[in-house]
Amino acid sequence: MLVATGITKRFGPTLALAGVDFQAHAGSIHALIGENGAGKSTLINILTGRASADSGNVTLDGNALISRSRAACLRAGIAAVFQSPMLFEHMSWEENLAFGGFETTGAHLDPAAIRRQAHAVAEPLSVSLPRDNARIATLSVSDRVRLELIRALSYRPRVLILDEPTSVLGPTELARFLELLRHLRGEGRVVILVTHKLGEALAVADDITILRGGRKIAERRAGDTSETELARLMIGDLPAASSTSSPTALSREPVLRLDQVVVEHNDRHVLDGLSMHINRGEIVGVAGVDGNGQSELAALLARVLQPSAGEIAGNGANSITVLPQNRDLDGLILDMPLWENLLLVRPLRRRFVSSFGKIQRTAAREFAAITLAQYGIRVPNAESAAGALSGGNRQRLTVARALASDPAVIVAHDIGRGLDFNASSEVHRCLRAYAATGGAVLLISTDLDEIFALCHRIYVISNGRLTEVPGDEWSPEQIGLLMSGTAS
Repeated sequence: MLVATGITKRFGPTLALAGVDFQAHAGSIHALIGENGAGKSTLINILTGRASADSGNVTLDGNALISRSRAACLRAGIAAVFQSPMLFEHMSWEENLAFGGFETTGAHLDPAAIRRQAHAVAEPLSVSLPRDNARIATLSVSDRVRLELIRALSYRPRVLILDEPTSVLGPTELARFLELLRHLRGEGRVVILVTHKLGEALAVADDITILRGGRKIAERRAGDTSETELARLMIGDLPAASSTSSPTALSREPVLRLDQVVVEHNDRHVLDGLSMHINRGEIVGVAGVDGNGQSELAALLARVLQPSAGEIAGNGANSITVLPQNRDLDGLILDMPLWENLLLVRPLRRRFVSSFGKIQRTAAREFAAITLAQYGIRVPNAESAAGALSGGNRQRLTVARALASDPAVIVAHDIGRGLDFNASSEVHRCLRAYAATGGAVLLISTDLDEIFALCHRIYVISNGRLTEVPGDEWSPEQIGLLMSGTAS
């Protein structure tokens, strides 16, 4: 049993955890829920040795964890998969797993030996591994999460902590992943699941702990509670439910059009004859299981990739802002202050940086302070580093920056990943308001609830090909079949 008692942690004037007690039993799945900034990440960082508590104690099976380094926690049997995969982009997956708990012999890495050990862990769990020697930079986020899971399991941990692991999984993958968690529970492990998805917590967890404002608010048996009660415990008084109907499109004037676009990589078509259009004032969804061309579509529209055939046209083709799937890697520079991160997009850079390269620092800081307050990003000031923000506030920052740059088109890739109810509702409100004033949104998402709630039209992407879904076929079952490539 893992037990944390009286855990308190401050970051400067901010009280991140205030005397939190937490315990999770062997052979159980314990969900840890709370809003962004509730203290979940701080608690799991302390449990895994990435941070030290100011006061309090942690024990595993009655033995005190005195040395709180990550290495000491791994030796004790505590491993974790964090929300942002921590892998070396330009190394192969075998090289990355060599930094885990697999056995290596000799002075040189043997990729084949790593693969054999990885498959021995993955196959009983029905977890697929990438092709041999694939570089991390070529893999989808869901592939990376699976690799992090295999690396964590390579240490043969008694405690496995999973931070928002399902946020990039489609319906079919999600069902398999929840079954995987049940399998790990059956092996007698302590499984701690950090999630914002209350339905998933209720579906798979035995016990649920709720944090709010750095304090433990309650603990419930999953069978004795409901989504409504959990949401109320997480948030306090529930906000009025936002409308799930999409805004009315202002016109049928296309601002972005893709015509038979092809993108090639490693001698194959990762995007294969894509045709689509987005009208002014419209939110268009692209649903799909991660790894079917979504990242390449976002990179194409960001002009990181170039088409080998086809055409990208429309009045908005040269005024596109992309909200990337991996905000930490592709959207923010975590060591930089918030005000400098706002200047990473060209329109805002033009506003606050002269043609001679001189930054109008005072004006930029004032603008940042106003923007942070406007979007409810709770920080001491604009000099705070982006890395000090919770996951939800980092997403709010990228959305605020995108809207402030006033583009014709926003491409939002898995924008709800890791967001709680309030944060996702606020992001959705911002996108609806942007569309209502004539902006166009391409929403690339693995979350069908988000797609249904926001979009005027829906495409499904599978194996790099797009299929538009008629309005009378909008059902989770039909779109799920199209996502898996099994629909007729």
